[in-house]
Amino acid sequence: MPSRLPAGLLALLAALSSQWAAAEHSKLETVLVTATREARQLQDVAASAGVLGQDELEAVNPGHSAELLNRIPGVNIVQLGSSGEGAAAAIRQPVSYGPVYLYLENGVPTRSAGFFNHNALYEVNTALGNGVEVIKGPGSALYGSDAIGAVINSLVGQPPSQDRASVSVEAGEHDWLRAQLRTASVGDENSYTLSASLSHNGGWRDNTDSERQELVASWYRQLSERWTVNTVASGSVINMATGGSGLRYDDFRNDPQQAGNTIGFRDVKAFRLSSAFEKTTHKGLLSLTPYLRSNQLDYIATWTLNTGRVQPPPPWCPSCPAALDSQDAHINQSGHDSLGLLAKFRRDFAESSFYIAGVDIDVSRGDTRQDYIERSDNAPGNYWQSYRRAGRLYDFTVDFTSVSPYVHIEHQLSSRLRATAGLRYDAIRYDYRDHLSGPDTPLHLRPRDQAIDFEHLSPKLGLIYDINERLNAYLAYRHAFRIPSAGQLFRSGSTQDSSALEPVKADSIEVGLRGEWGHRGSFEISLYDMRKEDDILSIQDTGTGARRNTNAGETRHRGIELGVAQRLGSSLDVSVAYSRNQHEYRDWVDRSGDFSGNDMPDAPRSFANIRLNYHPLALRGGYLEVEWSHQGPHWLDEANGDDGNANDRDRYKGHALLNLRAEYPLSDTLSVYGRVLNVDDRRYAETTSKWGPSYTPGRPRTAILGAKVDW
Repeated sequence: MPSRLPAGLLALLAALSSQWAAAEHSKLETVLVTATREARQLQDVAASAGVLGQDELEAVNPGHSAELLNRIPGVNIVQLGSSGEGAAAAIRQPVSYGPVYLYLENGVPTRSAGFFNHNALYEVNTALGNGVEVIKGPGSALYGSDAIGAVINSLVGQPPSQDRASVSVEAGEHDWLRAQLRTASVGDENSYTLSASLSHNGGWRDNTDSERQELVASWYRQLSERWTVNTVASGSVINMATGGSGLRYDDFRNDPQQAGNTIGFRDVKAFRLSSAFEKTTHKGLLSLTPYLRSNQLDYIATWTLNTGRVQPPPPWCPSCPAALDSQDAHINQSGHDSLGLLAKFRRDFAESSFYIAGVDIDVSRGDTRQDYIERSDNAPGNYWQSYRRAGRLYDFTVDFTSVSPYVHIEHQLSSRLRATAGLRYDAIRYDYRDHLSGPDTPLHLRPRDQAIDFEHLSPKLGLIYDINERLNAYLAYRHAFRIPSAGQLFRSGSTQDSSALEPVKADSIEVGLRGEWGHRGSFEISLYDMRKEDDILSIQDTGTGARRNTNAGETRHRGIELGVAQRLGSSLDVSVAYSRNQHEYRDWVDRSGDFSGNDMPDAPRSFANIRLNYHPLALRGGYLEVEWSHQGPHWLDEANGDDGNANDRDRYKGHALLNLRAEYPLSDTLSVYGRVLNVDDRRYAETTSKWGPSYTPGRPRTAILGAKVDW
């Protein structure tokens, strides 16, 4: 598993220093909407942002969001479930399963902040979209809770600019099949789009097959000279087997195709409907976006299928029977329905200066039911082959309400210096009701019915300096927070009452430089330092011995992110995305020990993505792309191997993968395309866990071929 650049790639990068020549348009003029909730040029944004447009999205045509988003410097999306639909992100954070990222679709959160799911990217129709934008680092001053590591905004159903229709069909190894439809119709007053996708993935491991159906429809209408409305409906239905859980090291190396636990499944239904009304005024813009949202998720928690270690009775309940770890194994059914409104008004008050005032309102109801399951097979080994339900553990409803006014101001201080500032106030309320009448169990404690309120202020400040027309620098301070989720508050497991938790806070300082040389090359570089405080830990009460959740953790996150795009000639481009990070515990004492000063687990020190794209004019839009991606080493546990049993399996060594993509036009309307992922068939782990330890193997070499008709 090499973790260094091949000598040939190093030589290529060195050659760039004497051959800067690529961008057909100015990088600083790149337009994005996520930074201020309306179209702005990158040169006016005091943050590091990645923008992937529709052309690049359709060229990649990702089967998983990681194939697209990992092209952005500082972004590492991890595919979960051995070629499945799941995802976790590592953007200025370790690979995280917690609510530290905010996922949007056309600016509307895909989930309510109270009901976070780290897999939320699989609910978004990435491959059917018009582009993706990523604002790295805190975004709470504009978007509220969860926007600590990044804000990821998928643009779908945008107003079309021309009539269009396309159909594509593709097939590949491991029973991969996908059919896609994209249409657009432009009229004088009404324009429409319709996109759909049906896919089947047989999975290269046992019990890892999945089915996915997606639909995006939009209607853009010019209501009057000043009023427009764009209505977008999008939905996803996903059914997947998640038997491809983590394996013990020997199985990972010698028999990765086995499923491990074969009983896992995950069923997802997500639907969103929004109408963005906009009115232009003499000196501003009024925007009103009401939306409806529904999310449903049923799954077996495969990470709870432990090997049956005996836990003694807890000190606060000496009469309770001893319990097996596996008594936490469960099926979870949860979902929430939402009604919301995004309202804002922009007012221009001087040349190149303006303010935006707005309010976000979210009213959601969430339901959670959790059933205990028992292993019912007699198969040898640690992996579950069958199960039976054995009683209800949780059954509760949570009403979630948030009202969040905010203001964003930008002012041109001089011809070269620009200042930005923002402040958001979040008022949030949970109203919890338990529907079970029986007593608690030691491993599944239930709080009493109650209401919990949170209030939080999120500020930001930034300066942007235009060194010249082609070079731009910025300095920014941003604060972010995340509220405890409904699961952390009311589904606390064997921890004592967790309802007194406070929000997690983060403060970030960032400096960046971006620009271009000549007319064919561009670059961006950013350095960040973020401290996260009041992180939620599970500790052991010294008086009673009971576990409880508390705000006690402090972590520090530092790094440098580099992006380079260069045209080497009329038909050859190179793109480089590289980041070097350090994620460490500053003050971290939980029930397992004192890990202050250690590196955080699942926190690779480096990521890299290098692409060579060959697109001669003779191919009339065709291309050949070679992609090399790298993930650095990381620890599997908080102890960093210093647990008295240190060995080479305490640290994952990292991996490097080679991918190929190509498209060849057979006529003006028909083209064929293909991609080969993991060309040299490397054995690597998508994710790792200290429990076991276990490794989830990544897919072997996979080839996919397709054809597209576009007219």
